[in-house]
Amino acid sequence: MNAATIRLFHAGVYGWLALYMLAVVLLGDAAWVSAPVPLLASASGLFAFLQDGVSGLVPWSLFVISVLLLVLSVAMIQRHRWWLGLLVWFLFSMVTHRMWLASNGGIELMENMLLWSDLMSGGTSTKRISYFAFWAARLQLLLVYAAAAAHKFTGTTWLDGSAMLLVANDPAFHLQFLAGSPLVCKLITWSTLAFMTLFPLAVWWRPSRRFFLITGALFHLCTAIFMDIPQMGLAFIACYAIWLQEEEVQVIERRVRSLFAFTWNTASRPSQDPSR
Repeated sequence: MNAATIRLFHAGVYGWLALYMLAVVLLGDAAWVSAPVPLLASASGLFAFLQDGVSGLVPWSLFVISVLLLVLSVAMIQRHRWWLGLLVWFLFSMVTHRMWLASNGGIELMENMLLWSDLMSGGTSTKRISYFAFWAARLQLLLVYAAAAAHKFTGTTWLDGSAMLLVANDPAFHLQFLAGSPLVCKLITWSTLAFMTLFPLAVWWRPSRRFFLITGALFHLCTAIFMDIPQMGLAFIACYAIWLQEEEVQVIERRVRSLFAFTWNTASRPSQDPSR
């Protein structure tokens, strides 16, 4: 547990939230009106409170909350405040429970990670709470992969290698170019299954952790682009920061600063007249 890792994790989580809420605001009615929430009779506790609280919300108030979350997430990237983080987590929970039909694993993952991220704030939490939240976030990511892999082993399409071929033949996705290559689809299917199965073990050792984090980032980036689930793919990539070491975070931060400095210098450099 170190400050650099927590700082990058905060930036990743709230950066994802800013992008997601921007998309929700731009989508408007397509985001919330088309995803009604039926009240669940069996709901109890906090979930029932959230359900009752959001069931009467009209689209315009959801729009206001979404804009507020967008502004707050940008503010949290600049400066983390624990009480503001709790407010962001609560409002985001309200929105996601209202739009649960449009939800996915990445959004649900981030609902938990927002809470863990806030409790890690060393300036407001005790060391024990910060330590607990840090490891809760780490283990949360591993649990998601372990559960996903276990679920796939209960079926047949992942085991016989046909899962990717089924996806490639589905017009809802953008992978039709793989439909004519069943062998490639089998290799992708089994590789994905192996990745999800081994990820919870591989991250405990530095060489395998780096390989699996890089492989996972490429995998989730592909799912974001080709399977039209950017919110899920980017959520997992953002959460990878919690498993980085301090020196790895420093390397990433230096490269990002160098990239922005190069971009700024290139953009601000006056163009020269070729006739001179």
